Amino acid sequence: MNITRTATALTVTALVAGLAGCAGGSDSPSAALTTIEFGLPTNMGANNSPMAVAEAMGYFEDEGLAVDIVVTGDSTSIVQGIDSGSLDIGSTPPEPIWQAMTKGSDLELVYNYIRKQTGSLAVLEDSPIESLDDFEGASIGQYSLGTSNMFLSEGILASAGLEPDVDFSHLAVGTGAAALQALTSEQVDALSLWDTEYAAFEAQGTPLRYFTTDEVASLFSTTYFTSTAYAEENPEAIEGFGRAMAKATLFTATNPEAALRIMYEAYPDTLVAGNSIDDQLEVDLVALNRRIELLTAGDPQGTQSWGAYDEAALEAWTDFALGAGIIDSAVDSIAAAPNTFVTAYNDFDGDVVIADAENWSAE
Repeated sequence: MNITRTATALTVTALVAGLAGCAGGSDSPSAALTTIEFGLPTNMGANNSPMAVAEAMGYFEDEGLAVDIVVTGDSTSIVQGIDSGSLDIGSTPPEPIWQAMTKGSDLELVYNYIRKQTGSLAVLEDSPIESLDDFEGASIGQYSLGTSNMFLSEGILASAGLEPDVDFSHLAVGTGAAALQALTSEQVDALSLWDTEYAAFEAQGTPLRYFTTDEVASLFSTTYFTSTAYAEENPEAIEGFGRAMAKATLFTATNPEAALRIMYEAYPDTLVAGNSIDDQLEVDLVALNRRIELLTAGDPQGTQSWGAYDEAALEAWTDFALGAGIIDSAVDSIAAAPNTFVTAYNDFDGDVVIADAENWSAE
């Protein structure tokens, strides 16, 4: 697996070598493998560790796939990449997808990855902000100014009648230590990030308070999507990609420590300078375990529903997006997420994957 980090125009700025020495992987994709250009809005970290598992355990290669990760830094660029054909499959929460659809983009949601909502607004425990109304005049820290979490936070605050750039503002603060420093130094009043980031902050001793709405809390989060044309022309690639990610998610849920150690080996940049692996595991396991609760909500292994979208959840998403002003016209979310590939995603022996995870060793 290669990672390409890009600017918003998808211009390559660096290329990181793939997963050398990992089980089932290879230094360069075989000519016999189908390459998928996969758009990821954030850098590799505990929240994305199943991707590393899918490569290291050979799940992608078993499906005849070689996956190149293109890190864009924001979600909007991924939608643009899918539209232009420079990306094959993308990862983002739904907000920018709905927005693009209202402007004529022909997109299809193909795999429901994070089955519950990850995003919310967070403040320090002793913050004077006690309600959504108190966000008037606030500066909110975002990973970037093209992130889907910015749209989500605007939707949350719209429920209190607050408008962006009128009643509150956004500031790009990144993630990790930089985002936490922006909050604790009062550069921003709140953060609009996601579950694993917040869990890591709290694990390191910074208690937070959270703000969302019942409607937002019920929504699914990150989804995999593509163009309708790509889905029609490459069904086997999508089926294989989704099945590999279902296996990797089950592996991660079974043995999260193994998933993290696999990620550290494959992506040494995920290790914080000066931290021992044991110290980082202590923090990352808290974050990853919180994410696993959302990845496995509704027991997808037991119900054989990896990747599946619920129609009520799709309707709830577009109702929220329309009511919050994220989109200015309705979209047919049910037609855009037809669950075409769900049976194929679930066509694997879960007991084998569980055994692989339980028996995994770094030796």
